[in-house]
Amino acid sequence: MSCTNGLKHWFCYLIIAWPFWVNAQTKNNQAKLPYITASFHATSTFKLNKSANDLNVSYPTGIELQYTKQLRDEKSWQQNSCYLNAGIGVNYFNYNNALLGESLALFYVFEPQVKLGKKLKFIGSANLGLTFLSNPYNKDNNAANSYYSLPVSAYLAIGAGLEYPLNKNFQLSMLAKFIHISNGGTQEPNKGINMAALNLRLSYNPIDNRLEKFTRKPKKLVLKDRLDFGLYASNKNIGVNESVRCFIFGAMANYSKQISSINALTGGIEIIADQVTQARLQRDQLNKSSMRLGLLVGHEFLFGKFSVNQQLGYYLFNDTKYFNTLYQRIGVSYYTPAHFSIGFSVLTHTTVPNFTDLRLTYYISK
Repeated sequence: MSCTNGLKHWFCYLIIAWPFWVNAQTKNNQAKLPYITASFHATSTFKLNKSANDLNVSYPTGIELQYTKQLRDEKSWQQNSCYLNAGIGVNYFNYNNALLGESLALFYVFEPQVKLGKKLKFIGSANLGLTFLSNPYNKDNNAANSYYSLPVSAYLAIGAGLEYPLNKNFQLSMLAKFIHISNGGTQEPNKGINMAALNLRLSYNPIDNRLEKFTRKPKKLVLKDRLDFGLYASNKNIGVNESVRCFIFGAMANYSKQISSINALTGGIEIIADQVTQARLQRDQLNKSSMRLGLLVGHEFLFGKFSVNQQLGYYLFNDTKYFNTLYQRIGVSYYTPAHFSIGFSVLTHTTVPNFTDLRLTYYISK
């Protein structure tokens, strides 16, 4: 496709231009060390829920480029107990399967790093962004692709690995990653693409990659509790090849107990008024309730005014057989000083997203 070819040309341009741009941005600031990282992905698709029309396992390959800055000062290390690396990335995947096609993703990079010795480092990795896909579902000429139905979907990758410096400017790392691509249930069909990846990376920094070793200084941490009350809404089509779209509304209450500088445990309850499920029940001529009531427990990362939360849910009330009893939520929220927060969350059953919502909450913190 011409659009995909154009994206690949831009990707090649970035690979050539970024090293010069990194050097131009460097001002010998040892507190924030710029990195440019090029990498190769060897991956395999997999599925947790098998059905008769699933495709066979394919073996995509990908290349990736990241520009990040690493916080190296003692204040940041004392606060987080690690060296934080954050920035932006772009990657290109060829899925080696005509049904899935190709993709180009743009995403945010977050990588905490911990020294394991004089040289070796442990790396955690999280990427969140958007991916542009070349071959979405179309009922007329691409009805076999039930994995994605929009040309733009969400991109999520999490992983961990090891890094070893080759010299003061170059370092080699290898990570194992899980990659998930889907539209969050906003448009059906949407089974999503799941990949297990081996990521081989070469990083360059223009100054010096050697990290100073700091000694932990004990201090009293002020732990906070937070109570959220909120409303959320979503909109999606009611089924494959259906143009009719309906709303999903919800209300929630959530309690968060901070246990460290960046970690908190959470518990909550939510009620879901699902017009999409109601339309499906009417179509199937079933006299059931479309309401759902769920209990959730989980964890959240606290990064200043942002929180990234992951929760496991259990339906206390679920009158239909359309959904599993257990479900998951992953979300991001931004907290304002005025006791309001805005954000989004994805509700999934196993690996299949049910819907993505936008939410507004009022919080009480002490």
